[in-house]
Amino acid sequence: MANKMLVDMIKRSVVKFNAWRAKERGRNPEAVIDLSGADLSCCKLDGIDFFKCVLEHASLKNASLVKANLMGASLTDTVLIAANLTDAQIMGACVASADFTDADLTGVTLRGVEGLETACFNGAFVEPKAQQVILAAVAESMRDPEPRE
Repeated sequence: MANKMLVDMIKRSVVKFNAWRAKERGRNPEAVIDLSGADLSCCKLDGIDFFKCVLEHASLKNASLVKANLMGASLTDTVLIAANLTDAQIMGACVASADFTDADLTGVTLRGVEGLETACFNGAFVEPKAQQVILAAVAESMRDPEPRE
């Protein structure tokens, strides 16, 4: 469950959250920030550091996440409808069942992302390289498993 104090800090100032986050990572690099279920809809979160944050079941609908760091984040069941993720870093994240409907994914790299085959990209703007990664993940998930001997 999301820490209300952190959610309020994020809504007030991305700069302050990022400074707090850097300090916390300095103390404990493995610390997990749980923002599960947070409602960050319509927030301007450009440049936010969500590295390895848990954002499961969170709402980032219509949020601006330009150049956000979402590397290693857990975005399972996260609502990112109409979010602007231009140039966001999503490598190594889990996006299982995330909803990217109508999102702008310009410049996003999807290398090492898990759960692409279950995420929704209806109407999303996805560049050709990213489209190939998504289609390959879907094709792989549809492949029949090797028969066991």
